[in-house]
Amino acid sequence: MADSIEDTPVKGFNIANKLRANYVFPCAGFVPFPDTNGYAEYVDVPRDSTPQSSSSWIIEYSGFGVSYAAIPTFLGRLPPNRIDVVIPDQTQWPPSLWSQLDARDSVHVTRSRVNSLGISSYLRDALQSWSNSVEKFADVYRGLPFGSTILLKNLSEDLRSLDFQILPNRATMEPGIFLSSEELRTLWEYRESDMPPTIAYTKLRRLKQISSDVILVSVPNETEEEAIMVFKSSKRSPAKTYHEIKMLLALEPAETILGRPQYLVKIPSNGAVCGFLLTYYEGSNLADILSERMLSGTLTHCQQLSWALDLTTSLIHIQNSPVKFYSDLRLDQLVLSRKPDGSETAVLLDLEQSRNVYNWAPPEIYYLEWISELGCPAYARTRDLPNNVFTKYQSILNSYLQSRGFPAPLQGRPNRYDNAANGWYWPWLTSTLAEQDVGMVYMLGKALWCLFEGIGDADIVLGRSGASDGQQRFPEFIRTPPDLQQLIKRCTAGAREWIDGHIKIYRHEGKVFPLGKTGLHGEPEGSFEETKQTITSFWKAEMQKAEEFVQARMRYDRNEADDRDLELLHYLQRPTLQEVTLALKQYSDGAGI
Repeated sequence: MADSIEDTPVKGFNIANKLRANYVFPCAGFVPFPDTNGYAEYVDVPRDSTPQSSSSWIIEYSGFGVSYAAIPTFLGRLPPNRIDVVIPDQTQWPPSLWSQLDARDSVHVTRSRVNSLGISSYLRDALQSWSNSVEKFADVYRGLPFGSTILLKNLSEDLRSLDFQILPNRATMEPGIFLSSEELRTLWEYRESDMPPTIAYTKLRRLKQISSDVILVSVPNETEEEAIMVFKSSKRSPAKTYHEIKMLLALEPAETILGRPQYLVKIPSNGAVCGFLLTYYEGSNLADILSERMLSGTLTHCQQLSWALDLTTSLIHIQNSPVKFYSDLRLDQLVLSRKPDGSETAVLLDLEQSRNVYNWAPPEIYYLEWISELGCPAYARTRDLPNNVFTKYQSILNSYLQSRGFPAPLQGRPNRYDNAANGWYWPWLTSTLAEQDVGMVYMLGKALWCLFEGIGDADIVLGRSGASDGQQRFPEFIRTPPDLQQLIKRCTAGAREWIDGHIKIYRHEGKVFPLGKTGLHGEPEGSFEETKQTITSFWKAEMQKAEEFVQARMRYDRNEADDRDLELLHYLQRPTLQEVTLALKQYSDGAGI
């Protein structure tokens, strides 16, 4: 007789939003794995297909499976009111629903693919049942403040027993948090003519959610048809949004960089700015386009080189502006602008100057970030860190900040906007201009690898999935010309992949495994215990490297570095942005392109 599902050995473990601190971030090396009441170990029960919903609610976007952009289409055209539906963490769902609703896969799936999951159909039906029971629901929904939340407190097999609660957003009305256009102008010391016009969000009509804070909208136009634009906004803490507006306004126009905001979007009741409108570039981002054209055989070497030069042009333009650096480069931060002659320009988006995912960020940046995650409450990923671990890394962090003349204790991004010159992401702010230059070169090197290999992402991301999952991984070269391979190697000096291989944790769909024991390509599957042990040992080893790096950099700053220290400061070996641009142009000339 075949073994029952209960007798099946547990392989890897299932991911959940709550469990990201136990595998994605360095605190995973120092905190015990929580008791999930069987969630981490559950085994999928096969089913014929995903249940289909007849609900008139639709779901356009999901954030880690606990926040959903769910739209009541029966209300007709709506403004982009950013009303999200928030549900409990996957570990808190009834065990009978874990497999049925694709709990573990809900964590890493974000965009329209969420509709292939059971949780999507479940939520649509649940919202339909609930909204039908709310008296004058249309009036209630339309009357909610911008950024309000529909909270589902529990999940149950019986939709009639679900407990929904509406949480109106009061943050936009709190004095000093959301500012008017005039208050921002005064802070920035701009002339009135420097500021974009304002428009109320209620004048816009939502078309489609693109990401957690970006919605495609139509904008009324008195003389023409409605214009399609991109609405980027903040619901509660707008400091990041205000900073990006300021950076876009400070930047001289460039063909290869997103232009200035077309409008500042305001709350009509008090005039507070909640977001801004940008030019819409039709089509997907470059990460998706690259993969699609590679598969269809329509990707040309001329296109790849042209986009590479566009990107270097953008980074140099930013470097020579008040913006100074670009910190979160990935191919999904680029779109294509088509010219009348049919040629395409790669346009760089997003000037938030915030953190990047680890498979793109330079090691010298993420090492510093990790130190702060274990030694600073403002950056902590968990409250369960042992005191001796926190004290150790707090001391290392404060010593480093002091060596760089940066204020301690470290502060995170403020709730109240303070007009910081270049944002709040401290690893870049404490870097010298030369370090910022080669930090951008590192990310550029990863982008060049993607461009010339025809792959949308440099590696699998632990927290979210993409079109490139399971495909080729940096730094494997298959299609890149030899001269460009050498350039990419120089740009990415210090990448862990060159030194000790890929990250030792591998996410396959909604489970994580030890590297080499993923169940793919003939590999065995690592057990639940092996996976936990691998995560702990990996992150402890990574933090040892982070400590050694910080100490080596401080000695280098004091002119006391020895040969071993210099071996750890790999960024000193990278070319500059100008040198990379020159190398690409020389390659282009030599190739006759």
